[in-house]
Amino acid sequence: MKFIRFILAIFICIILFSNPSISQESSDEGTKQNRTESVDEDRENIFYKVPDGKNKEVFNKAVTEHIVINKGIQDFYAVPFVETKWLDSIINSEIDWHEKLQKLEKTYRKTFQRRAQLRSGQNDRSVRIENYTQNISKLEKEIAEIRRQIVQINVDQQVFISSLSKTPITALVAVKSLYTPDLMSNKKKLDILNSAFFKSMEEPVLGHIESTYEKKIDIPLQTGHIRITYMYPENITHFDSDANEFVYLFLRVESYPFSTDTSKDSNIKNKEIEVEILSNIKQIQTYLKEKEVGDKRLLDWLNKEYNNQKLNNEHLLNTITGKLEDFNMFRKGLEQSISELRLKVNDITTKRDSLVGSGNAELIESEYRRAKELYHQYYAKRRVLTHEKYTLENDVMFSRFNIEVEANKNAKKQMVDSDIAANIPISGRPLKDIFADILITANKNSKLNLQNYRERIYTANEEQTQLIQGALEWEVESEDFSILKLTRGNVGSRSHFVLHLAKRTNLNSKPGFPAPKSGLCKSTLLFKRGKNEMRNSSKPALNKLAKCLRKYPKQIIKITGHTDPLKPNYGEGSKYSNVTLGLKRAEALMKSLVAMEFNSGRFIVVSKGSMDPVAIGRDNKELEKNRRVEVVSSPNE
Repeated sequence: MKFIRFILAIFICIILFSNPSISQESSDEGTKQNRTESVDEDRENIFYKVPDGKNKEVFNKAVTEHIVINKGIQDFYAVPFVETKWLDSIINSEIDWHEKLQKLEKTYRKTFQRRAQLRSGQNDRSVRIENYTQNISKLEKEIAEIRRQIVQINVDQQVFISSLSKTPITALVAVKSLYTPDLMSNKKKLDILNSAFFKSMEEPVLGHIESTYEKKIDIPLQTGHIRITYMYPENITHFDSDANEFVYLFLRVESYPFSTDTSKDSNIKNKEIEVEILSNIKQIQTYLKEKEVGDKRLLDWLNKEYNNQKLNNEHLLNTITGKLEDFNMFRKGLEQSISELRLKVNDITTKRDSLVGSGNAELIESEYRRAKELYHQYYAKRRVLTHEKYTLENDVMFSRFNIEVEANKNAKKQMVDSDIAANIPISGRPLKDIFADILITANKNSKLNLQNYRERIYTANEEQTQLIQGALEWEVESEDFSILKLTRGNVGSRSHFVLHLAKRTNLNSKPGFPAPKSGLCKSTLLFKRGKNEMRNSSKPALNKLAKCLRKYPKQIIKITGHTDPLKPNYGEGSKYSNVTLGLKRAEALMKSLVAMEFNSGRFIVVSKGSMDPVAIGRDNKELEKNRRVEVVSSPNE
């Protein structure tokens, strides 16, 4: 019996180990356990070079090492940190590459322009320096004028602030004092209040004005003084518990916080009075209630007086703050203008100083060659980062989801391809073999869309006088891959095997520039009698001719010298024969064009002497047309 049980156990074990579905289920259990384990977020991607030919060992090695490092396959639904990091790297790498390319291009164009200007001779350096100096002087005068305007604004503001010394801010004040006959006399009340009581009210009133309004108007208040302008006309008295009779006065007080004048009776201070500043409706009601004085008429008058004072004070403060804001606005606008002009001065000064120090042609040439070398070296090669996702569904469907970054737009571009992959079987195979086959098929079918990485580039034309624009295309040099995620899961009744890859593609550039154009350039330039010196009137025609010739840098330039036919032995009375004089004129024009950076190998120089006149006779004006050099450049030359 024991023997039979032993044989049965062995048989069950053989079935378990030989059944691939059970083996895959065991892998699923290992995956679930792996979900609870954290992966080191700082782990760097391990890249493998995509091999040529049918070498599959590297793919098997990549799958095996990934499973070992992650202790199994990964969670089907989770996004690994290394994958998120890689997606960020795709965007950042594109941005960084283009920013550096643009910076190098800017430097290259700038140094080329300086070199072209120095070598062309069309822009005299001393004249440009003088022009820059004059522009700087003009801008400095503008800055000085604006500063004068700012000073005037400051003066006007101070005059305005000084004018506020006679501008009052009113307050509503309640005064409690012992009864005196003078206080009850209507004729003497205001005189007494503006003298004996004056100092006792001045401090609290000015203090209230300062705490309430100083921050709103942003003007430092002065010592100031006050003046009582109105008093509630009815006599209001009240007896305390000792039968002392007190008088309550309710006053409209004008304060002058912007004035430096002081009270005439500043030494008089009556300690027997109480002063209360009534600053709101609630305070008025509370005061009358606590003091048990007044009636509805008094309350109505105080409320009305307070509302009028509040309205007048707010209007006054709005007027003051509005005026001050106008001063500040004008001042800031002028200061902004000075800042902008100062930037222009600094920019022009930099350009002028660079010209002052640009007499060293070797330095300019060195800077240009350095910038050109860095620019061309930078775009000679580049590395492109991409992200790819592959899914194997059962035995039949193999799909690819590829994320690139379009080079000319810093935005993701998604491309989806689907291929039938019936040659990747699932049943009865270990997981790592299935994933290795997915990886092999992925690298076989994956192709980077190189059209997304076309770039605009520049190079100098043959004459080294201007930059021409070209297109930069690429070809793949090599590829590396790294496994970001390797997992398996079920979607409904279907099994999905998923593989996420990080790809690094190394590219070599293929610069392309437009072929030189062809066209016709033709000009006639007049020379002085008996000399190989061009007339001043022909110099504009020479510049126009040079501009035309630069358009067609591959064409030959034929220069033909002519003389007038009056003197057959010695042309135009010179010591040279007509043929020699014509040749010297042609050579002189060629030297002028070479000095303008034209390639000397493009020229054919001939002389026809007096054999081909365009004017016959003895009229000097007509004969001038024969003393010429004709220049022709066409595709047929």
